[in-house]
Amino acid sequence: MKGLGRIFKGILLLALLATGLVWYLLRPERVPSQLILTGGEIIPMSGAAATPGPEAILIEDGVISAIGSLAELQESGASQFDLGGKVLTPGFIEPHTHPIATALLGAVVDVSGFNHNNRAEVMQTLERAADGRALTPWLVAYGWDPVAISDLTAPTLAELDALAPDRPLVVITQMLHEVFANSAAMQASGISLSAPKDGEPHGVIRDATGHATGAFRELQAVNAVLGAMPSADPALIELLVRRAYTAYAKAGYTTIGITGAVGKHPDPVGLLRHIGATEAPLRAYLYLLPHQGKTLGGTDDFRVLGTKYWMDGSPFTGGAAFADAYEHSDLTSERMHIPHGHLGPVNHEIGDFNAKVAALQAEGHQIAVHGQGERAIDRILDAFEAAGPNPGLPHRLEHNALITTAQIARAKALGISLGFFVDHIHYYGDALPDIVGTRADRYMPVGAAMRAGVVTTLHGDHPASPIDALRTLRTAVDRRSVSGQTITAADQAISRYEALSAMTVQAAQQLGQGELIGSIEVGKRADFTLFEGNPLTSDWGDLSVAGTWKQGQPAHIGLTSWLRIGPAWAAAKSLVF
Repeated sequence: MKGLGRIFKGILLLALLATGLVWYLLRPERVPSQLILTGGEIIPMSGAAATPGPEAILIEDGVISAIGSLAELQESGASQFDLGGKVLTPGFIEPHTHPIATALLGAVVDVSGFNHNNRAEVMQTLERAADGRALTPWLVAYGWDPVAISDLTAPTLAELDALAPDRPLVVITQMLHEVFANSAAMQASGISLSAPKDGEPHGVIRDATGHATGAFRELQAVNAVLGAMPSADPALIELLVRRAYTAYAKAGYTTIGITGAVGKHPDPVGLLRHIGATEAPLRAYLYLLPHQGKTLGGTDDFRVLGTKYWMDGSPFTGGAAFADAYEHSDLTSERMHIPHGHLGPVNHEIGDFNAKVAALQAEGHQIAVHGQGERAIDRILDAFEAAGPNPGLPHRLEHNALITTAQIARAKALGISLGFFVDHIHYYGDALPDIVGTRADRYMPVGAAMRAGVVTTLHGDHPASPIDALRTLRTAVDRRSVSGQTITAADQAISRYEALSAMTVQAAQQLGQGELIGSIEVGKRADFTLFEGNPLTSDWGDLSVAGTWKQGQPAHIGLTSWLRIGPAWAAAKSLVF
């Protein structure tokens, strides 16, 4: 068994190394450090929507040194790069994501609603995987989604034990706030099957007799199981995370905000710092988990900004702390197992959380807090208000599913930025009325936040949704579900320019990097996203990411563009010396 495991690990390592070699061979070659970009449309995001873009940009040593007409910039004697009619914007910024978890969960068994239509298909996938090899001796599946798959009732402990009688098996839900574990996994986690022990974490679901059902909801219980899992080989994890960074760049991102270094690794912060110190295609800004220390600082490629907390959980597991009860429907009662009248808990006591916020603020931490329901958001805002004005980087409020107009105004007065997880609308828009009833008419009120003048951003919270910057942009604009049948809170739609602003200049402001990135202006870093089509005017089907630039160098180039240009950039027609 151990020998087979070593063989499998070696095969996986070779496959990942091969992937890295392909990336190395196809990567864009370096261009001159002094370069003029011209020959396309430039959207600088430094003024009003109607402000025309410049004809050309001069880059020197990775910094935008001049913007203007081509004739003016040619006086520098710099080489020219022809954009070939493409559209150039500031580099897209993903302000709320989890790359280690994205990398690891991308390498486990996929049971998601993105690739399965019904419960039978999901169970067949688990059955086929039960005897297979994995990154560790545990079998892990990710993406269980009863909201997306209409007949997906929770797996019973008997079903999980039948799939893997002796091997620990864990099935993780799409939003990461609930897991299902078989008996072997619970025993390895120290969870009693027959009755709760003293000190058992909150969220272990038991039946009327006290026996564990195999379900674990929200952070304490989920971490009790996932924390017991063995870690994969650190070298494999690094390769997987580097591959995830490439996926972000392919999607059009040049910067990510990592809101919690979550993911099974012996030193996740050290791993992210190490990757940031090498030739990574992204800038990364990290918010530590409370147990990961308080050390701030870094470089423009990797910097620790502060700390991340969760005040409540997911709306799709009953964890969001709403002001009014969840809707009572077949979805909530039969598939989500949410009791009638359920409100959802808050995770922190008022006095304790206020003290933590005040202490971290005094040490210079920017604090990002997950808040979905109104009760959770009130408690977060109370803590920020009690701490007093923040002389450093303004704090952040994350997700904001049912934030009210009064809470938006309060956040504005406190200088708090608001990040919206709009993919809820795309993937779960059809189901939202069954979860929150008429409150769906004000779900994810991005428009209200924009109109209030709050720093407003959009995110995908990967791995909770697939990495796709254009889907996030489009969803904020059209508010349409994946089926096309539902438009959620149409009055909360924003314009394309506002959505682009939320993913560039406002995201940079939220991360405290507005003087460095986020718009095309003299003195800022030459980080760009290049498009086939125009993100402000093209039909969505005609829009795609052609490549990204970081610090004045191509970081990623789409395969179509690469085939057109060829691998030898110095000899390409688009470079004129």
